[in-house]
Amino acid sequence: MNDDDTRYLGPTGGDRPRQYFPGENDPGYRPPQYQEPQYGYEQPSYQQPQYQEPPRASKSGGALPMLLGILFGLTLLAAGLFFFLWRGAAAEADRPVEPVTVTETTSLTVTETTTERALPTEIPTELPENLPEVPENLPEVDIEGWLNDLLGSQPAQ
Repeated sequence: MNDDDTRYLGPTGGDRPRQYFPGENDPGYRPPQYQEPQYGYEQPSYQQPQYQEPPRASKSGGALPMLLGILFGLTLLAAGLFFFLWRGAAAEADRPVEPVTVTETTSLTVTETTTERALPTEIPTELPENLPEVPENLPEVDIEGWLNDLLGSQPAQ
């Protein structure tokens, strides 16, 4: 067993086991050396113990293969659905159809009347002599006031 390895020392008087860390109580243990920076703006560097992480299991693919797999599964599901719908429609189409007798009676009566009016060829230039009379009981309408109210303007003085 290497001195840098962690080892189990057994129970140390209590209920809990004690774990030994390398360099904790060794007389020859020296903490990592502090190195003076070469330039005033650099961060001090500390010597880190060499530790290598065990290789992680690599993730295969990502989102794209998962998306393609889902789309493929949905496509297979739709294909199965359409297959069973097609089979049902084919079975229904193969059944013999009983003839249905339809009697339709239509009666149509069309009456067409055409009236032609001739347009006047002469336009009158004078007012006719017999104008209709204006009834006397009509109320008087103030057109100028009505237009002023509608347009929001003041009456002319």
